[in-house]
Amino acid sequence: MAGKGYQTMKKSGSISIKIVFLVLVSIFLISAEAAAREKYSTCLSPAMEGHFSGQEENRPAIDELHDQIATFISGLPTALPSLLTLQEGPIWKNFSNSFNSVWEKTKAKRLTVMETWAATKLAEARSKTKTVFYPFGGPDLLTAYLLFPEAETYILVGLEPPGNLPEIQSLQSISLESYLNDLQEIMSDYLNKSYFITHKMNEELDERKINGVLPLICIFLKRTDNLISEIKRVEFDDSGNPLESEYQLSRARIKRPVGFKINFFKKDSTRVQTVYYISCDLSDERFSPQSKFFLFLNRYPDWTTFIKSASYLLHYKNFINLRQLLLERSSFLLQDDTGIPYRYFKNEDWDIQLYGRYAKPVKDFSGVEQPDLKSAYQDKTKVKPLPFHLGYHWGTNLDCLMLLKRKLKPAEVPR
Repeated sequence: MAGKGYQTMKKSGSISIKIVFLVLVSIFLISAEAAAREKYSTCLSPAMEGHFSGQEENRPAIDELHDQIATFISGLPTALPSLLTLQEGPIWKNFSNSFNSVWEKTKAKRLTVMETWAATKLAEARSKTKTVFYPFGGPDLLTAYLLFPEAETYILVGLEPPGNLPEIQSLQSISLESYLNDLQEIMSDYLNKSYFITHKMNEELDERKINGVLPLICIFLKRTDNLISEIKRVEFDDSGNPLESEYQLSRARIKRPVGFKINFFKKDSTRVQTVYYISCDLSDERFSPQSKFFLFLNRYPDWTTFIKSASYLLHYKNFINLRQLLLERSSFLLQDDTGIPYRYFKNEDWDIQLYGRYAKPVKDFSGVEQPDLKSAYQDKTKVKPLPFHLGYHWGTNLDCLMLLKRKLKPAEVPR
């Protein structure tokens, strides 16, 4: 019995020692973790600090690496340790100061005015808009987002390649100044004019320079106080189903249609929104009821269409399929004179509100003047002012927008 008792005591003592040891190890690990958190939190943004506090448990996940790279190339302070040294250097500081200056001037002159206008004039359209379709929009998420900030999904289409965010290694090389200068040039031009110039995009978005549309859309997300939750590559199967894959650097151009999807949310919100950018030829040769991207759009029963600075492509005979789809599927349509010709909108089908002033198309475009639209604008009782610039007539007050509301729901439209 004594031997058995001794063995029991010995076993109990051994267990006690193990428990004490485990407690001490746990205390050490907790202390080390707390110290690490305290040290790391000094270089984290408020959003990233949220991962270490219980207050942010319901917040969607953040793709911290790409969110912070996007922050850095937006000229905003980053929390990513590997970029902090560059952020303190003269190259990034000069870029940030210059970009901030251009942004704030544009914000005061146009963006804030546009937001205020849209809050009242587009109130009904906003309340009923889940999806914004922006054909020929290219990287211009900013305008669509400011006009319709509560939409669930934005679908932007252009010919430009989807591209990549820069790698940290490349940002740390001597190419940083060149990259930021290219960003500064294309963004300053866009902010000044309100649209991207095609031939400049072809040059600046080359993979040897900015490398596609993705950096620009990420900049717009960061400059409107959003956090990037997820980036996915998007292709389509023959039935138009999106084939999503993990974001990674794409070295080869994939046959159109191809693009990316970004899930994002406001810093003060948990509501996730989505933007698609799809590189796709929308002419009839490539865009038909049997084509992949057309079938993808069939997933959406209706949407609000936004068109501006669209080179009058929908006036031509080789864009009939897209024009017909927009006329059938749009519950609301907000466009300038470069969108669907005015003659296609019949008063019995659409409620029409005109804003601004109609002017002859700029000299780059011939044969697309619209006498019927010009005549409609001459009835001043039916035209309301447009207090901001948007479109090709930059530097003038000759801007126009048309808000068209369908009288019948898309499902009720005869086809």
